[in-house]
Amino acid sequence: MTGDRLAASLGELVREHGFERVSRSLRELDGLRSDAQGAESGVGRQPQRGAGTRGKRKPAATALERVAKMDLPSETADIVLQLAKRFDEKSFMPTFGDIAHFCRVYDVDEPASKSRASAISRVFGTIAAMSAEDIQILVDYGAFSGPARLGPISDAIARRSRTQS
Repeated sequence: MTGDRLAASLGELVREHGFERVSRSLRELDGLRSDAQGAESGVGRQPQRGAGTRGKRKPAATALERVAKMDLPSETADIVLQLAKRFDEKSFMPTFGDIAHFCRVYDVDEPASKSRASAISRVFGTIAAMSAEDIQILVDYGAFSGPARLGPISDAIARRSRTQS
């Protein structure tokens, strides 16, 4: 009798919310129950991947999202957020080599992982601790923004050589 009532109740939930949502909620409840039991017994549980989550991964937080969550002084918040946006657009520290150079210059431990995303907290933690003037210099001079644009330099050399000839 109890099994029939359970099946009927679950059937109503599935019709109202869909199988995936009900299944996900049951897995979450099972995880909460298992976590509580594990905490009582001192035994942890390995997370299980359900059929509905296979291959789906939560996208990594962008630099802008992570910096927006930081507690930044009001005088530097806007400019640090600007750098974070440029980081995401790859116009500020576009390669890991630029990040490694930044870490050497500012005596920051280089991340073990060679990905740009792994460096966000170290880089922007360091930048957030800088004065507003120092951060502005990073922006104004395009420091750590990849290779220099050689076109204007080449044009200037060509103009100079024409005037001397």
